[in-house]
Amino acid sequence: MKMHKNVRKSLKKLSLPTPIQKYFSSQNWDVDLGSNTNPFGGDFSNYPDVMQLDLKRLYLKRILSLNPPPSSNVVLDENNVLFTAGSMEGIDLLLRAFADPNQDLVCIPSPTFSAYAHWSIINELQMKTMPLLGKNLDQVDIESIIKLNPKLLFICNPNNPIGTLIPHATLKKLCQSLNGFVVVDEAYIEFSDQYSSLFYLNEYPNLIILRTFSKGWGLAGVRCGAVIAHKTIIDTLRYIQYPFSVSIPSQQAVREVLMTPEKVFETWEKIKKMRRDLYTELSQRRNIIKVFESQTNFLMVALHNFEEIKKSLEQEKIHVLDCSSELRQSIRVSIGTEEQNQKFLKIIAG
Repeated sequence: MKMHKNVRKSLKKLSLPTPIQKYFSSQNWDVDLGSNTNPFGGDFSNYPDVMQLDLKRLYLKRILSLNPPPSSNVVLDENNVLFTAGSMEGIDLLLRAFADPNQDLVCIPSPTFSAYAHWSIINELQMKTMPLLGKNLDQVDIESIIKLNPKLLFICNPNNPIGTLIPHATLKKLCQSLNGFVVVDEAYIEFSDQYSSLFYLNEYPNLIILRTFSKGWGLAGVRCGAVIAHKTIIDTLRYIQYPFSVSIPSQQAVREVLMTPEKVFETWEKIKKMRRDLYTELSQRRNIIKVFESQTNFLMVALHNFEEIKKSLEQEKIHVLDCSSELRQSIRVSIGTEEQNQKFLKIIAG
């Protein structure tokens, strides 16, 4: 396994973590007496599967069949996937692998998912935020980003907390123009009408896709995400990922939902319909300044009587995300059950 040429300088002399070296050797072991586990412990006495080959193949089969573009020649296999403990681990792994502290620059659109800035600060990286543009905040200043030439650019697509999409043409232009990595976080892609950027992975070696099972797949408690990228990027992340970070129960839960996904697919359509209905309802309310058209399972809403409505929601013990520090007088509200949505609308009505 070779590290990527752009790996953080201090990591170039690393070996694979000792507990997982045996899985990547050319030797096939019949008996494992090297892990110091309890052989009488039961179902969970051994470490989880590190390779997850069958699970990765199943995952790719599912996601490549969802809303593909009219024509695609993308070829991906298990070497292009790394399962992680949620997509947040993926964010941290990428920053620790490829950005040198106090030296490399990370570029982050604003407003967007706060984890990119959070882990950039922890990793002591230079950081530049670039405001999203356009009336729907679905554009970026491509030339300014190219001029910055960051080591990593994070783009949440569809974007959290706005819910809108950056067009594929923009993403492709950035991949073509930047020396660093373009990380497209598709946590909410299952709720979108736009096909995934993963269909461009063979075309752009600096493109990295982040995915999660926490949103569309309904497995937030399982804590499983994925990095999908060029093999050399995936191999590099192996050197710094905690060994066995995706547990046996997590792998079992993921396998189950991927084997029989029909019920989950139905929930995606249901949520999209409820999103449209809630958007229509909110657009007609006097207290609303703007509702952003969303490609996710939430809506960003700008309010006239922000403080009053926020207080009323708190009194009724309805939690929404306060986004006013990023977008004036705004909240992000998830699509809930019909009963929850109606309770929320009753407060908005005043």
